[in-house]
Amino acid sequence: MSRIPENKLYALGWYNESIAHLKINQFEEAMQFINTALDALPEHPDFLIGKGDVYLSLGNYEEAYYYYRKAADNEPNNFRARLNMGVALMRLENYTDALGCFREANAVKNHDGEVWLGIGICLLNLGEKEEASNALKTAIRLKPNQPALWYHLGRIEPDSEKAMKLLMRGYRIDPDNIDILIEMTRIYILLGDREGAGKTLERAYELSPKNQRVVEMMEYYELETTWNEVFDRSYCNPSKDEDFSHH
Repeated sequence: MSRIPENKLYALGWYNESIAHLKINQFEEAMQFINTALDALPEHPDFLIGKGDVYLSLGNYEEAYYYYRKAADNEPNNFRARLNMGVALMRLENYTDALGCFREANAVKNHDGEVWLGIGICLLNLGEKEEASNALKTAIRLKPNQPALWYHLGRIEPDSEKAMKLLMRGYRIDPDNIDILIEMTRIYILLGDREGAGKTLERAYELSPKNQRVVEMMEYYELETTWNEVFDRSYCNPSKDEDFSHH
């Protein structure tokens, strides 16, 4: 934590309240407390990162990146700012710039499993498979119980059943992880399991109803299930009550 002037120490309480609310997915309250903290210290790196974390949890990666970038500008060697910039850019699928951020974070703190996970995922998406494999092995060695590790491995696994097994490993570590729940929903849809998809998506919505990615997945789920219902219908032997002569 960067230094806080003695006459502004009360702002630390609001910052801590924001973190507490964010941990239980109370995003509006988290945003209110972090904004109050920033009113007292608008340039404090940790408070800026805190606001970025709320936006990241809401699926607004552009805004998250903006606040992480601002924190890094104010404190260039802030490890968490560099790391989270990489996470936001990775979510935006800007793997080249994300890799640069992760490597900057790695220069500040080398033995961190989250950094090596980010490096590995970016390299994998950039086609550097051998280097990516080494980075992911380092991530597993340094921090094997990262839900994000299994989320990303599940995302890049082309076989849907294998992908679900990877995601389930992350789910068992953190059953309230929104990213994992959303990706599990997508895989359930691909596997034709509408019930599993619906239950998983319902849980994600209960946890984070205003998350942009949850809303987008709900729209995708409704579209996919509607089309499946249309294509599953049998038109070979229409009932006598149905008249298709005008279609």
